[in-house]
Amino acid sequence: MSLMSTHRLRAPSDDGALLAVPPLGEAAPVTAGNVERLGRWDYDFQGRRSSRLRGQVRSQVLKGARDYLTRLGLDVPAHADSSVPLVVTGHQPELYHPGVWVKNFAVAALAQHQRGIGLNFIVDNDLHKSSAIRVPQKSVDGGLQVQRVEYDQWTGDLPFEDLNVKDEGLFESFGTRVRAVLTDSVADPLIDTFWPLVLKRREQTRRLGLRFAAARRELEGSWGVHNAEIPLSAVCETEGFLWFASHLLADLPRFQTVHNEALARYRARYQIRSRHHPVPALSRQDEWREAPFWVWRGSEPRRRSLFVRQLPRTMELRAGGEDQPFLELPLAPDRDACCAVEQLLNLPAQRIRLRTRALTTTMFARLLLGDLFVHGIGGAKYDELGDEIIRGFFAIEPPDYLTLSMTLWLGLGLDPAGAERLASLNRSLRDLTYNPDRHVAELTPETQALVAAKQAAIASSVASHQERLARFQEIRRLNESLQVGVNPIRDQLQAEQARMVAVVGRNVVARNREYAFVLHSERRLHEVLVGSMGLPASGE
Repeated sequence: MSLMSTHRLRAPSDDGALLAVPPLGEAAPVTAGNVERLGRWDYDFQGRRSSRLRGQVRSQVLKGARDYLTRLGLDVPAHADSSVPLVVTGHQPELYHPGVWVKNFAVAALAQHQRGIGLNFIVDNDLHKSSAIRVPQKSVDGGLQVQRVEYDQWTGDLPFEDLNVKDEGLFESFGTRVRAVLTDSVADPLIDTFWPLVLKRREQTRRLGLRFAAARRELEGSWGVHNAEIPLSAVCETEGFLWFASHLLADLPRFQTVHNEALARYRARYQIRSRHHPVPALSRQDEWREAPFWVWRGSEPRRRSLFVRQLPRTMELRAGGEDQPFLELPLAPDRDACCAVEQLLNLPAQRIRLRTRALTTTMFARLLLGDLFVHGIGGAKYDELGDEIIRGFFAIEPPDYLTLSMTLWLGLGLDPAGAERLASLNRSLRDLTYNPDRHVAELTPETQALVAAKQAAIASSVASHQERLARFQEIRRLNESLQVGVNPIRDQLQAEQARMVAVVGRNVVARNREYAFVLHSERRLHEVLVGSMGLPASGE
């Protein structure tokens, strides 16, 4: 994808429309180009060359995916040897809209077409930002309004990997309550099939995100989609990932410079003033430098920035907001990372989470794991910045990625002419105000005199500002006097205007593309997501 193209990406506006950049048919040559490019790349990750590290990362992540799926009793895809193409995507384990979910189906189809492997990251190190979904509800007058329906009590912005269901009763009744709000607006909402699959996972895990992810993956399997899948938290605890992380820590001053300079250019290019968009700059506090990772303790699951202080032959690590280091690593710019990796592998036993951030997630996935990464629109815009950092730090032209999204409406009924008719009514009402003489229904002698006086005022010549002002005031006075003759027409138009405002408002609610996938018709989701990707039907 070209450097300047991502900010022109827009979600499709039509129901059922798919955005794919580049087109799905071009994915195979893009993947082949990435494989060739990465095959020529010879980069030193603190004592481990990129060619060896890529094989290690792929092997460990795919084994972790098999273990995860087996533990949950989900179907384990038949993995081919590590030389086949690996197509990767990922998202938070939440009740997202179909435009996000479509990536999983595309990854499966692309991997199948290339005789490769599809892999989905469950991004459980990200924050849970809402405990409810928005559900459209029909009102008595035939309009639509939106209700929030909670699936659990809100406990604040916690990482998914440390978020347990708090109110099991509220959680269990979620499907029933969604159905009560949705009523018959959707004939066969997926919630009827999906929520029992979620509840089935209660005995296996209290983690909310894992319940959602396991139910979704089980449903995908029944529809013929058999991607490998793994929580990102598990990836961050693999040896291969920790070699990647150790190199960034050892060379942190250079990484900070490349990162912050690329960020400054990005903000200048798009005239962004916010210091937090798309990401904050990596900071420095005296001898301590901020690294592109999160860290927190399992006993206090609040994400904090990771800070690093380089000593002569070692480095200290501490969490933002804490005074004392939690670890001293045998790591420096000129030291091999093997001993540091061994120590980092012990962090889970200490209930310390070292996790990647969004930009470093895709750097790792694109450079050391996959052959093609599939982004949504938001991720693609982030990775325009990521591409610049990859060029500057890793000395490689970044592997290309694919951007994918889809728009699906719930099928709540639309009046496609509503907006156009409302605009016409607004113009007509304005014309009644400023040109009532054109619409007077009954020309009495009095109204005829007013109309004649207005025509004379319009035709009169003026030479000075004072005369122009006097003519303007006279025309306004005559328009106001003529209003009584058009009031019946105005009443009719205003009544229709009110109806059209309601229609347009209903259309806005009906056309919202971000309703959770569980609200959509199961039949249509299967037809569009499976059928449009050319996947075999269930059971084939």
